[in-house]
Amino acid sequence: MHTFKQKIFIPFFILTMCLFTFSISTNAKVKVYNQHGVVLKKFRVSKFKYVHNHNYTRKDYHKHYHRGYRHTHNHIKSYGGNYRTYAKTLFFLTSARRDSKHRRWNPQSLVITPSGKFAFVMYPREVVRYNLFKLRKMGVNYKHPILTKEQIRSAVKFGPIIENGHGQSLSYNYKTHRLWFINMGVMNKHAKLEELSMKTLKPVQIIKFHYSSDYSLSNELAFDKRGNLYTYTRASGNGAIKNGTLRISKGYVAHHKVHFKMIMQGIRHAPGYLTQALSYNPRNNRLYFVSDGGILSAPVNKLGHLKNSDIRDTKFLTRREFEGLAFTKKGKGYLLLNRSPEIMSFNHF
Repeated sequence: MHTFKQKIFIPFFILTMCLFTFSISTNAKVKVYNQHGVVLKKFRVSKFKYVHNHNYTRKDYHKHYHRGYRHTHNHIKSYGGNYRTYAKTLFFLTSARRDSKHRRWNPQSLVITPSGKFAFVMYPREVVRYNLFKLRKMGVNYKHPILTKEQIRSAVKFGPIIENGHGQSLSYNYKTHRLWFINMGVMNKHAKLEELSMKTLKPVQIIKFHYSSDYSLSNELAFDKRGNLYTYTRASGNGAIKNGTLRISKGYVAHHKVHFKMIMQGIRHAPGYLTQALSYNPRNNRLYFVSDGGILSAPVNKLGHLKNSDIRDTKFLTRREFEGLAFTKKGKGYLLLNRSPEIMSFNHF
């Protein structure tokens, strides 16, 4: 009887240890770090100053969204501000693989790799990677912007279902060549800074942190070429900082911790009522603040001591919902729009 028990126990023990080892191996792929304290500490509002740029904000823009058209390419022209540009449809984010239970085709943020090869689009609970080089070779352009089933199979990679919050902050770190995003908590002042694998499209590192109840962070995120990261909020007028002011925070990630510091000069007039995205152009070293129908930019090396002449502001002749902005290493700009979802390319920015 003892021998029989041994025969049963030993294989069972080996199987259990194998499953346990597999579980550790699987969980070890995502490294989670808990950071103590707040990442953005209080500052003296009396020392906060402004650059008084012109106010180009359009009233109640978000209450009157218009939709684009799936079967023809769209054009967007600038009509106001001190910097003019033009954009046209690159392709529509249509898919032959729709699953209403899991995938909501509601794009929230965009990353273009420096070479311009890949476009990463973050949706709620998913990231999708588009190979722009392949799509271009297969004839996708502003005249033929609808993706076919064959093009989707060959040039589009669908990521797994992940918890990414609102999904509005996917960003590319130009120093480490990695993807990051902020996963904001709701009403509890908790958040997570997550690194995303460019191959598997899954999180590989998560830094959990807290932020102050007095000075909130936002869903927007951008890295510059030195690896510094930025986020911003639009003042609502409930505090001492004037309503409609862009408050910019600069930070860094090191040793599995994230730190932010408020830049003590705000941009007095935001480009719109809603903060939709934050982007960095490595060609001209400028940050771009995106709202619906309006984009404002400022040079990174002058943050904190900006002049009116440093601010570029563009208003577009459209009522589309702007969701993201991204640039290649050469400064080629791409705009992500919703209603209907598409990516546009700028002639210059």
